[in-house]
Amino acid sequence: MLYNRIHVSLLSIFLILFLFCPVRAQFRKINQFKKVEVPFNLKYKGSTFKKGKFDFEIIVHRSLNIFQLRITKKGKSLCIVPGEILRDYIPGRHGDKFPDIPEDPTLKIQRIPAKKEVNIIFETGSQTEIFPCYKVRFKMEYE
Repeated sequence: MLYNRIHVSLLSIFLILFLFCPVRAQFRKINQFKKVEVPFNLKYKGSTFKKGKFDFEIIVHRSLNIFQLRITKKGKSLCIVPGEILRDYIPGRHGDKFPDIPEDPTLKIQRIPAKKEVNIIFETGSQTEIFPCYKVRFKMEYE
């Protein structure tokens, strides 16, 4: 009797995981920037995150090219910000080098005081195997 209850419970857990994991499995972490110093408070969807050091993870949907920025602090996920693709192609012919495309992934934070916005610009870099030469912008507010 106890064996049947345990078996049913494990089967229920397995079914729940099976139903919800495929959605999560489609997203893939392509880069992580640890301990990024942010000298101002960030705001997103009514939440305010005090200035300090954050970990930024860039995740992407495998087939739809949907980029998202996951902001974490001390292992706790604070928010996920959708991205806007600014460049999704390799400019020029094969073998050409462009000085404005970095070789390695980069992350830049630009404040726009007139709008009280922050643009977080992520570039995958030219040497990246997955999604080379992509440039993505994530928008947030600041105070």
